[in-house]
Amino acid sequence: MKRIGVIGAGFAGLAAADALRKGGVEVSVFEARDRVGGRVWSVPFGDGAVIERGAEFILPGYEVMNELASRFGIPLVLKGTPYGRRVPVGEESVSQANLEDAFGRIAAAGGADRASAAEVIGGLGLDSRLESLIRTRVAISNGHPADDLEASVLDEGASTFGDFDNHTLEGGNMRLAQALAAELGPAVHLSEPVRRVRWSDQGAGIATDRGEIQVDAVVVAIPTAPLAEIEFDPPLDGPTADALRAVTYGQNSKLFLRMGSPAPPSAVMSVAGHFWTYTQLSATGEPAPFLTGYTGTSSAIEALGGSDDPERWVTAVLELRDDLDLDPESALLSSWHDDPWVRGSYSARTLSSPMRDDDLAKPIGSLHFAGEHTAGEWHGLMEGALRSGRRAADQVLRLGVPLR
Repeated sequence: MKRIGVIGAGFAGLAAADALRKGGVEVSVFEARDRVGGRVWSVPFGDGAVIERGAEFILPGYEVMNELASRFGIPLVLKGTPYGRRVPVGEESVSQANLEDAFGRIAAAGGADRASAAEVIGGLGLDSRLESLIRTRVAISNGHPADDLEASVLDEGASTFGDFDNHTLEGGNMRLAQALAAELGPAVHLSEPVRRVRWSDQGAGIATDRGEIQVDAVVVAIPTAPLAEIEFDPPLDGPTADALRAVTYGQNSKLFLRMGSPAPPSAVMSVAGHFWTYTQLSATGEPAPFLTGYTGTSSAIEALGGSDDPERWVTAVLELRDDLDLDPESALLSSWHDDPWVRGSYSARTLSSPMRDDDLAKPIGSLHFAGEHTAGEWHGLMEGALRSGRRAADQVLRLGVPLR
């Protein structure tokens, strides 16, 4: 039986391992963390509530995620949050009619060759208040300044405008990772980061602090920063290696605050503060007892106090959402730029370092690459991670890697 090594037990790695196992292959999955899920991390918060410290929204078109949730009997929960309609209040408020007009102009604008998202927004003919709102929202969603984002981000999932339903998994999105890992059983090795990969066209050796195994091929399903710290022998070279080194990650942070009394779903934005806040429904269909704040770009994170001190951001949220009964003492911050196994939230399409979608999905010898950054139009999303894992597994199975 063929044996394939998978590096990373996030959604991409687990989806790859799942597909490989179904294809009759023996798999070994190596994960640096003491848990599965990667940037999908669901944790308790208060009395019975579950928050998503990482990836959260299940958006329209998530076919693979819906399929897997159904397979494992994990219900989807309607969030109710108006994800595509984040509105400012007070002095920053805009009319619904003007907001609809802006959405229509964005949909009709299309991308321009080498034009940045900021340039496209600036050419929509919006008034200054609306232009600032849209520009800020795009920067937050991508975790990167709009003047260095490709115009194509205006059509991608994280930046979607308008009205549509969105969901999470009952009990947390991490349940899907746990379900996949449970089927794989002892094939998943936690707290075991890969240190070295000796590879050729015929196979590879994967070395961790606990030893080394020989495999017929490897699926590398981790972000590019920790990938750069693995010793590859021979070193990675060529178009795929160059494309991996060029990936830029957006920077985002979340703030969670408990609420003393329920509030219906909402999405309220602070343009000046460079963050948005939202409430949602719980698994019972009742309002969830917490508020989430979300910001993006390194400068915005620092302006709100960085990733260690929530006080400044809490104060700004209390001022923005004076309609809610918030508990400032309950604040919990979550960020990924300071996580050594990621160092960013998700890949961003930048002009300064463009994503090379085709190259990112190409193997190097016996090495195959997965992860949201290799998912083309689905990059940055849970669905993209799952699809990339299946695509990498399919590459391995179709190539018919030779037995050792």
